[in-house]
Amino acid sequence: MKTRDKIRQRLELNHLSFVWLINQLEDRGIQTDKTEMSSVMSGTRKGKKAEAILTESWEVLNEYEKFQREHSDTAYNIAK
Repeated sequence: MKTRDKIRQRLELNHLSFVWLINQLEDRGIQTDKTEMSSVMSGTRKGKKAEAILTESWEVLNEYEKFQREHSDTAYNIAK
């Protein structure tokens, strides 16, 4: 499975949108929009910026999932 397919799958599993991911990338200094993101995710756009978008997207998701794992017990205990 290609990185872009894994990113798409991870967004879906975490109930996150591409708009959310685009905003996270913007916070990290990568300016992109829905059209560019779509081209990168479909594989029609290549190059340094496309690679940066994929690499940073992967890192954003790693950090999000790590945060969720570390705080899932806290959320459970608060709900009790």
